[in-house]
Amino acid sequence: MQFSLMLLLLLLCLGRVSNAGEVLLLISCPQQSYKNCRALRENLRTQQQLSNSIPADYDYIIKVHIMHELFNYWTLLDALPYLQSKTRLLNTNTDWIIWCQHNTHVSSLRALLDQLHRLDAQELAYYGHALYDAEATIVHHFANYKDPTWFPYPMLSAGVVFTGALLRSLVELVAANAPNATRHSEFAIDAAHELARFIFDNLAPDVTNDDDANGSSYSKNIHNDKEDDGSDDMLQRKIILKSADYICPWTNMSPAGSLASPETGARPTTATTTTTTTRKGIPHVPALATAAPVSCVLHAKPEATSGNAVHCVHTTSAHIYFAIKTCAKFHKERIPIIERTWAPDAMRRKYYSDVADAGIPTISTGLPNVPTGHCAKTLAILQLSLKDINNQTDIRWLMLVDDDTLLSVPRLSALLSCYNYTEHIYLGERYGYRLYAPDGFNYHTGGAGIVVSVPLLRLIVERCSCPVDNAPDDMILGYCLQALGVPALHAPSFHQARPQDYAKELLQLNTPISFHKYWHTSPEHTYKRWLSDALGNASVRHVAGKDQPAMPLELNGSGLLQFSNMATGLEGNSKHLDL
Repeated sequence: MQFSLMLLLLLLCLGRVSNAGEVLLLISCPQQSYKNCRALRENLRTQQQLSNSIPADYDYIIKVHIMHELFNYWTLLDALPYLQSKTRLLNTNTDWIIWCQHNTHVSSLRALLDQLHRLDAQELAYYGHALYDAEATIVHHFANYKDPTWFPYPMLSAGVVFTGALLRSLVELVAANAPNATRHSEFAIDAAHELARFIFDNLAPDVTNDDDANGSSYSKNIHNDKEDDGSDDMLQRKIILKSADYICPWTNMSPAGSLASPETGARPTTATTTTTTTRKGIPHVPALATAAPVSCVLHAKPEATSGNAVHCVHTTSAHIYFAIKTCAKFHKERIPIIERTWAPDAMRRKYYSDVADAGIPTISTGLPNVPTGHCAKTLAILQLSLKDINNQTDIRWLMLVDDDTLLSVPRLSALLSCYNYTEHIYLGERYGYRLYAPDGFNYHTGGAGIVVSVPLLRLIVERCSCPVDNAPDDMILGYCLQALGVPALHAPSFHQARPQDYAKELLQLNTPISFHKYWHTSPEHTYKRWLSDALGNASVRHVAGKDQPAMPLELNGSGLLQFSNMATGLEGNSKHLDL
């Protein structure tokens, strides 16, 4: 009798465990930030061990996993097959996936579970802090160009909550490379916006329960040929981000004080128990009913406080060589703007042009200017710069910039202080090209500024070459360095576009170092507003790391890299995303 009772209790316990839903907390982790990722994981495990604070009836199995950021996992979409096929972390029992980055903070695991407990894990849905574009922008491929202000996309560093149902459907689309799955571009620029757009284009709400047995709800007919305009009828047939009050862009911020979106206006001062909608029907999911605003359960931390500084070396502008690309037609238009803004802080700067102009002065590369794709010109600049650096003392870094790039040199110096200049460091704003394919690669976009350590500069001059003179310079450089096993280290303070092309929350979280392009702006006003003040919330601090190296390419007789297996179309400039 006693044995039978024990067996019955054991079976009941096993049944309870087998039926328990899983909550998977994923930490997307670049190599140089692994210390922060470990700290986040240990914090979550400590909170999990305080089991008395988590009600037993929640019946969740909690898993915490650090996902090391390989060359394409930063896009999130391209990391999805890894979750199901390679690690089996995502399975039929996974109710919730919490996507975190190395600078995401989870203030209360219990409060997070409270929020999940009241939601439907079987709904095709995801929740986060919603960002909005103020105008159509090239960094988002001019999506919704007629009216981009209605479309929400998540702030990844604040954390994103996915239902297991949604992520499993996404995995099927991405892993199978479904022919009906729509990607708007071969370029990866903003992982958050591209994820939101992919979901919007390829998945539909499960409202009829007529989907196939595995719960998939994508359809060949979901994508409209016409530009989506955010109409109520269209939104009923789409999946868009649900704004959650408990997910915040930074700490010490109540929902009532959240930044308003262009559509919603100010947030309500008290939460309710029902889902509300904005004027255009965009769902807003408030936190648990309460008389006061709920605390932030998930929020982002500035990169300055999430850095991995182990050994920092004081760096000043005297340690940085600035190679500025220009051409004759811009000598009078653009160079004076640089001289009036950031040039006084850049004591070691040289202007490289298609013609020598002693009045500036400029140094001729010996090559004519071309409208797009400046590979030969850039390689010549790097060769001339290295010769100049060899004749000087204590230069640790080279920064390659355009003549319409705006910079904060003091912030750049502070950033570089915590990178090891004796290693091969390749730093900038990371973009990706064809990351879903075997021939895909990362590169740093040129307008934001590209920083390389002097040892890496020597390697580039020795080993990299142009397939054709007018190939896109920044892409060829990234392709060559990935083949040499040098990772593209992302710096979120670098910006390829103008301030108005980015959500204000992102600019307020991490103090900007660079912007690019003068059109429809006053560059001197942009500089004074965003780049000329004090360091603010400090500069980004990192320590260089080495990501998984790519397979090396074959060398020709002179030791230069061959580009015979280059990604489709890259040998010319037709594919270049020229910002």
